[in-house]
Amino acid sequence: MTTPNNYLPILIQAAVAMFFVVAVLVSTHILGPRLKSKAKDANFECGIESDGNARFPVSVRYFLTAILFVLFD
Repeated sequence: MTTPNNYLPILIQAAVAMFFVVAVLVSTHILGPRLKSKAKDANFECGIESDGNARFPVSVRYFLTAILFVLFD
């Protein structure tokens, strides 16, 4: 026969785990760095400045070949 007292250790463990998660999230939010700058918030892609237009026409056969490769790989 199960009684509510049998579930007490599980409830205590769940409460301790939830407290730990909340404590870690709050402490990292409070103790974490808050440095903001225009250079830090700027987009960054591999350090290479893009030049030209990245949108150029590509053959549909290329995309079909790529899809078939992924499908049968």
